[in-house]
Amino acid sequence: MTKLINSFLDITRLEAGKIHMDYQDFDMIDLVREAEEECIATISTHPVIFAPVVSTIVHADKDKIGQVITNLINNAVKYSPVGTPINVACLTFDGMARISVKDEGMGIAADDQKRLFDRFYRVENKQTDKIGGFGIGLYLCAEIIKRHNGNIWVDSAGKGSTFYFAIPAYK
Repeated sequence: MTKLINSFLDITRLEAGKIHMDYQDFDMIDLVREAEEECIATISTHPVIFAPVVSTIVHADKDKIGQVITNLINNAVKYSPVGTPINVACLTFDGMARISVKDEGMGIAADDQKRLFDRFYRVENKQTDKIGGFGIGLYLCAEIIKRHNGNIWVDSAGKGSTFYFAIPAYK
């Protein structure tokens, strides 16, 4: 419940332009390793594989970017069958640090993909009926990434999904 309340507060602050962003230089590899340690301690239903992960320095709010990574991993756990792997990667392309979280879940229809990052939007179908949520997690991720001059998107063709985000690498 605390997590939900904090998410709503974050949205309110973001939309009011009053959320504090603590920009600092850090290596994405360190943040991904922290996420890996958290997964080892908290996720027993899926193998979470962190590879490849390359060193990439960014100028960003480490906690907020960590929140995005955690949300994407938690969604992969929530929307994919128990025991299926979740792959997390961190690479550098065209001056951008790019994180991907890939699952073997139900997949997302093209029409839903267009609205997935909208506030309060949830995919509604037989497979998601019993999965709780309020449609704020991906919206919050998108807002955080937007404030880092980055992009967030999903690729889902049939079964499984890969969520990506990219933020500028430090020059």
